[in-house]
Amino acid sequence: MNKISYSQYSLWANCPLAWKLKYVDGHRIDDTSIHTIFGTAMHEVIQEWLEVLYNQSEKFANNLDLSENLKEKLSNLFKENTKLDDDGNKIFLCDKKELSEFYMQGCLILDYVQQHRKKIFPTQATKLFGIEHELSVEVAPGVVFNGFIDIVTHNTATDKYVVYDLKTSKSGWNDYQKSDPVKLQQILLYKKFLSQTLNIPEDKISTEYIILKRIISETSQYPVPRVSKFEPSNGKPSIKKAWAAMEKFITECFDGEGNYNTSNINPTPSKSNCRWCKFRDKKDLCSHGII
Repeated sequence: MNKISYSQYSLWANCPLAWKLKYVDGHRIDDTSIHTIFGTAMHEVIQEWLEVLYNQSEKFANNLDLSENLKEKLSNLFKENTKLDDDGNKIFLCDKKELSEFYMQGCLILDYVQQHRKKIFPTQATKLFGIEHELSVEVAPGVVFNGFIDIVTHNTATDKYVVYDLKTSKSGWNDYQKSDPVKLQQILLYKKFLSQTLNIPEDKISTEYIILKRIISETSQYPVPRVSKFEPSNGKPSIKKAWAAMEKFITECFDGEGNYNTSNINPTPSKSNCRWCKFRDKKDLCSHGII
C-alpha cells in the first residue's frame, strides 16, 4: 500500500517533479521555520483548549492561561529545532526579537479566541466529535489517502457536523487565496472522506477555515477581527471538482496496483512555482528552477 496525503497532492499540483524528488526519490529537505513551529504550537494550544471548552465547561476554558501554554510549546519546539553547524555553533530558526514577536502575536490571537468563543466555536447543543480526527480511505487499488482533520464538532439537535481547519496567517487571506482551488481542495476532500467513513450524507457536513491573523492593519477604516471564518463553496459540484483533481493525481502517478508511475512526470517551472520550492537551489536534482 502506498499512502498519499493532501500535502503530496498539493506539491504535485504545484510541480510534479518536486513531488517525485520528495516522495518517490526520498530527497527530504527540512523546511522547519518560525512560521511552521508557530502554526504547530497554535494548533495544539487551541485544540487542547477546545477539549476543555466542550468536555468540561466554558467558564473553566475561559479562565485557562493559554499564553503560558503557548510560551511552553513554542519554546520547546524552538529548542527542538535548533541545529548545530559543522563547527558546533547553534543555528536558530530566528533571532530572539522575532521569536518574541510571534509569541506576542499568538497571545493576541488566543485572547481573541477566548473572548469570542461563542461566535467562533458554538457550543449550544454541540459536542466535540474529534481533534486531529484521522481519515484513512483506500482511494484506488493499493493507494490509501491519509489525513487528519484539525477539529470536528457535532450538533446533536440538527445532527450536523462541522469540519474546521485552523490556518495561521500573517494578515489574513486575500481574494486570490480564498479562490485558490488547490488551497481549498483539502477541506473539501476531508468532507468527502468523512462522509464516507461515517456513512452520513455530505449535506450533513459543513466546512470552515478559521484564519488566525498575526498582524492587523492599523490603517484600515473598519475594525479588522484578529480571527475570521471563511466557508468555501462545499456543495456537490465543488466536491466533485476537488475529487477529480485528486483522481488525476492518482491516475498519473500510480499504476493499477498502487505502485509509483513516474513516466509522465515533468517539471512546471514558473516564478510563482519556483519561489518557495525547496529544490530550486539543488541544481543536481533540478536544473529547471526560475528564480
